[in-house]
Amino acid sequence: MTKSMTRGKQQILLNHLPGKTFDFQSGPISRVASIRGFPRNDLNETVVLQRVAKQARAWPAQLRPALSDRILDSVDKFVLIDPVGVEAELFPKVFSCQNANCGYVVDYSNREGVPQTNRCPSCSEGKLVQLRFVKIHRCGAIDALAPPACPQCHRRKIALSTRGSERISGFRWICLGCGHAFGLFGGPCRHCEWPNDPNNAQIRNMDIEVHRAGRTYFPQSAVLLNIPHQELAGLFNRPQWEMVVAAKYLELSAVRDRPLSSYGSSGTGAGGINLGDLDAIFAQGLSNEEILKRVEEARRSREASAQQPDTIAQMVVAGSGVPAAVWQRAGSDLLEALNPFETTNPRYIARASSVPVHQTLLGRLGLKEVSLVQDYTIINATFGFSRVEYANNQCWLNPFPPDERYQGRLPIFVDKTQADALLISLDPARVLRWLAANGIRPTMPAGNDPALVEQGYFVQLFDEIDLYHTFTTAEAERRMVFGLLHTFAHACVKQASLLCGLERTSLSEYLLPKTLTIALYCNHRFGATIGALTALFEQTFAQWLDGVRDSQSCVYDPQCFDHGANCHACTHLSETSCRFFNLNLSRSFLFGGPELPIGRVGQGYFGTP
Repeated sequence: MTKSMTRGKQQILLNHLPGKTFDFQSGPISRVASIRGFPRNDLNETVVLQRVAKQARAWPAQLRPALSDRILDSVDKFVLIDPVGVEAELFPKVFSCQNANCGYVVDYSNREGVPQTNRCPSCSEGKLVQLRFVKIHRCGAIDALAPPACPQCHRRKIALSTRGSERISGFRWICLGCGHAFGLFGGPCRHCEWPNDPNNAQIRNMDIEVHRAGRTYFPQSAVLLNIPHQELAGLFNRPQWEMVVAAKYLELSAVRDRPLSSYGSSGTGAGGINLGDLDAIFAQGLSNEEILKRVEEARRSREASAQQPDTIAQMVVAGSGVPAAVWQRAGSDLLEALNPFETTNPRYIARASSVPVHQTLLGRLGLKEVSLVQDYTIINATFGFSRVEYANNQCWLNPFPPDERYQGRLPIFVDKTQADALLISLDPARVLRWLAANGIRPTMPAGNDPALVEQGYFVQLFDEIDLYHTFTTAEAERRMVFGLLHTFAHACVKQASLLCGLERTSLSEYLLPKTLTIALYCNHRFGATIGALTALFEQTFAQWLDGVRDSQSCVYDPQCFDHGANCHACTHLSETSCRFFNLNLSRSFLFGGPELPIGRVGQGYFGTP
């Protein structure tokens, strides 16, 4: 029998997802059977699934059998659900007698319900209380901790003795027939055939945990920031739309002053003329008639070049030296970086570079820009879970069970909020100088515009690269660049939490390595509405970035510094804040020093002119 209850979206997405156990409001331990909600047909399902697929690829293929690389070929197998309520069932149905002289454990797991009486059937005196322990396995399975048969007399009348211990290793099963005592053992998982591991003999066995322990359930979700809505539908219907986005990212004159929303599927729309071209025409001292003629010619030229995908693609490739295929694969990432400045959805954008004193600070830290965006759309798409481990190479990634209310499709639970966000971008030229100062001289694309070549280099550097693994010395360029961006993001989160009034776990990073961009936002529904990041930007901007620049030490130095300048106290964030499993981090990227596995970063980014 299931019971229903109403919970807020944040509570559901964090604490009441399918398969998770919790203490029900009326007392008994329960397990979420399903979530009630309504489909979100207004969201772009393909865009959401693209991000889910990208996130799922962090797991080896054999550890995500239900979320294969062909997820996008099965769009009709998924449904986006906005949660409103929870349906739960009693679990586990195992009870123990509270009479100290009895302790009998009774298992009702194979029964439809449980007896109405809560008296022990063995001693008739003690009160039966639900056992709070469960068995879990890294494949995602969860079982009740049922008493086994006595290994000596084979009877099944078993009691549980905690022997006054809080550790499960100190507990004992006691046979009420022969008095034999034996330890608790999870036993092999019967739900999977996990391969043997010579380094971990217990890997196939289930673990025994208190049901509410953190490792019994890890939600897995993807975050989408400010995804495009209907205003860009025409752009997406246009051939080679990715090249238009690339041209916009590179600020090519043909598209620089034209909004992406003006690109319709038919290729029509006003091309316009930018102020620079207009000033050049007026500077020639022409007559009014000649000025109008030149303006019309310039407008037609810009409109024609802006509306021809082949022309735009040629300009992008020639200027940057990066092949068109690379730019096309980067289209979605580039759009994420551009979209806040292209749509009317963000209510307010302020740029730090417009304030002279802030501009100086940006230069000292090697930042190109820091922007504040209000009403920034954040979509959390929770698509699965894991148990025992959170890391992507030690557990199965499981989708949520099919929902019969939606023709057996797999649910993805989504929550859409509006929040403040800070967009931080590094200076590409400064990053390249930093690489050179550390003896890395990358092969630059053969483009004809040095500024475009610098931007194109980073797009090409992270083309088709899995970011969810540790970069080795064979990938030194990527490790240096991604490590710099990732460590800088963590330093920004930690310092911001000290100044804006939000817990560190309430702030999250979002990395776009191809554009050297970091988005810093509040991942908590309540905190997203109180303007904490707006206050940080407007009132303590300099203090925030100065704090990042001064975050050189760690409480565990010199041990931490000598072993890579990377630990939970200085660079690590919680899994709610970092979606890259705290990989490829080191303070040495910012300040110089030992770095594993590269060996040493001689010149820190902050010390590079």
